Parts: sequence; structure tokens; C-alpha cells
Amino acid sequence: MTMDGSIPAMDAVRRSVDIEADGETVHLRTELTSNLAEAPAQLWPRLTDPAELSRWYGPVTGDLREGGRYAAAGGAGGSILEVAAPHKLSLTWEYGTNVDGLLIRLDPEDDGTTELSLVHTSELPREIFEQYGPGASALGWEIALLGLASYTGGWARSCQDEVPQPGPLWLAGPDGSRFVRAWSIRWAAASVAAGTDEEIARRGELATATAYGAGPVDAPVA
Repeated sequence: MTMDGSIPAMDAVRRSVDIEADGETVHLRTELTSNLAEAPAQLWPRLTDPAELSRWYGPVTGDLREGGRYAAAGGAGGSILEVAAPHKLSLTWEYGTNVDGLLIRLDPEDDGTTELSLVHTSELPREIFEQYGPGASALGWEIALLGLASYTGGWARSCQDEVPQPGPLWLAGPDGSRFVRAWSIRWAAASVAAGTDEEIARRGELATATAYGAGPVDAPVA
């Protein structure tokens, strides 16, 4: 915790992991929860309007209505399964041959802010999970939530740190590397809490950090 009583930016997101092994397949559920400064009605277009999405996430095209199809930055896309404005958005997250589930909830808080929950469900080969752990996909959502927080005024209650804009140059620099390592550590810890062997989780932590451009260093991470 910082001197002003707020938590570090890396801890403005709460993380949980559920893991179910089925032979050589791992069923994985990762959840990221955070408190954002805007009310649900303000946040909703940030998540559903292509013009708004392009300002903090990247280009998203398609028929962004229930039953429609969309294409997102980086080659992902999918179907929009359920829309309940301004509180719930359910869709598939498809890339290559993978068809994952993505659920976003916006719950109002008494002080006018929003608790945002993002749940990603996937199936992956056991060897891939043991190589990277949950962080391989979860760090992409960490970057997205950091971008959303930066665009919408940060984390109103929990963290008073200035929120960086996580563009490519920032991610490639020392601050971006520090965040990537911190996120990788936290997802490895969440994986251990869900029952993953600590040695496997640690290996996944290092592989994920390296995959996102931040190899292990001796400097401490917040």
C-alpha cells in the first residue's frame, strides 16, 4: 500500500482462477474484477461502441448487436450471445480453432462507480497450460483493463496512482516490463491457490513474462 493509503496499480485488479483437468485437457476459468470511476451507463458505450473501443482497445468491426458477429484487433473475433445494457455482455472469443467464452458484467456501486467483472473460460491442452499457466491469456485482459482505466479516469477508490496508457512503446519499456512481471507473478499465485503445483506455476510465470516481452530480472516488483 502506498503512503496515501491506496494500493499499487498492479493490485487494482482482483484475480481468481478455477482449473479442472480432464485427461490431457484443462478447463480454465479466469476472472478479473476491478472498480472503475465511471457509472455503468457511462462505461457501457466504452465497451460496445466501435468509435469508443478504438480509443482504448483497438479496432473492432462487425454487427455489434445480440446475435451479431465481430472482429477485434489481433485476429480475434466471435459471436455476441447476450446483451443486457448497461450491465451484461456475453460473447464468444474465437482465435484460430479456439472458441472461448467471455462474460463482462458492470455492477453499480453506491458511490457512482462500477465494479467490472470479466470472466474468460477456455479449454487448452494440458502441456500448454503447464507451459504458460493462466497468464498467457489473462495478461491480454490485464492490458485491456489498464487501457480502459486510463481512458475512463482510473480506479476511483482503490488506487490513486496515475494510470499509464499501455501502448506498444510503453509495454516495450521498463515500466511496461515491470507491470508484465508483476501481473505474471500474481497470476501464478492465483494458479497455485487453485491447486497448481508451485513449480509448474513458477515455470508458467516466467514463460508468460517472457512471451509478453519481459524476462526475469533481479529488481524487485511491487
